[in-house]
Amino acid sequence: MIARDIMIRQVHTLSPEDTIGEALRRFADLRFQAFPIVDGHHRLLGTLNFWQIIEQVMPSYMGDLPDVRFAPDLERFHEGLEGLKHTPVTQVMNPNPPCVRPQDSVLACAAIIMKTPKTVYLLPVVEGDRQLVGIISPWDIIKEIVM
Repeated sequence: MIARDIMIRQVHTLSPEDTIGEALRRFADLRFQAFPIVDGHHRLLGTLNFWQIIEQVMPSYMGDLPDVRFAPDLERFHEGLEGLKHTPVTQVMNPNPPCVRPQDSVLACAAIIMKTPKTVYLLPVVEGDRQLVGIISPWDIIKEIVM
């Protein structure tokens, strides 16, 4: 089994002109955790996931708190998020996400996802000069293993 056999071909994408505010609306509307960002020629420019946005405004100590409801600058977090809404997605995206080719094995795809930090919510499938032809999510690999 190869990437082409399990990839999602109808891909929701963001454009480099989109803002973080527009991306947040798409995350909420579609209940996605990540999007590929492509140019007008459908060439992959990068990927953006929800946590990359949160990391931009999260105070560094917040991850250490057992209950963030009592964080002294939760209001600053919300203000920071509001201020980030007009920022282009290209300023927050990962410009060098791990990618696979359509002919790569499903096992190779699984290995890339496992070896990459937990921020990989989608694995772009590209041809030629980073032309996006599909995506693979961890769920696509799990479905293949189970079936």
